[in-house]
Amino acid sequence: MAITGENIHSFQYVDFESGKSPLQITNYLTKKIEDIESKHIVEYKDNTNKFVKYYQKVGYTNVVIGTHRNINIEDDFYRIQNMSKSICKRAVRFVISRDGRVWADNTHWTLAYLMKKGVATTILEIPSYIIDFRNVIPTIYDKDGVVFDSIFDIKSAIASAKRIQERLDLGWRPSELSYTIKELYHDMLSVIDREDSYNVKD
Repeated sequence: MAITGENIHSFQYVDFESGKSPLQITNYLTKKIEDIESKHIVEYKDNTNKFVKYYQKVGYTNVVIGTHRNINIEDDFYRIQNMSKSICKRAVRFVISRDGRVWADNTHWTLAYLMKKGVATTILEIPSYIIDFRNVIPTIYDKDGVVFDSIFDIKSAIASAKRIQERLDLGWRPSELSYTIKELYHDMLSVIDREDSYNVKD
């Protein structure tokens, strides 16, 4: 179900070109996308079981990537691979939470750009926009005009991003715990390798 922004009553909108970054987010734009926090995990295992009680606490049922589409990790991985080869350049929404962490709010496209452009790729180097919740009034930073140009769409984007902050406020991912896009990607590769091994044995 689509998230609409009827409860978003105020925000700041800042548009900028790639070579003229706002000072408030300059350090964030140079972060590698593989180092961004992932809201999804691949499976419950040694390095992710520690998150389970927190996900349950806030009722986040789509924690395993692909769950909301009812597809397995292998199918989701190959879907992302196809996205990485697409001529479509969809903008990724990144979220700066109140504690200063950065989150990928479009996990599949973040992974697709990682596959396409490599591990050194930064936020600045892909189509993206940032929603910043460090202040009372959220700010949306629109790089190169990638955000939809209607107030309705902007509010809807902010409302979607706000879910991350709301879950964090409830204790979803304590600041001492981290799980990045890099870890998500490596865990996906581990599952693919394991599945391929099983298929060969069969």
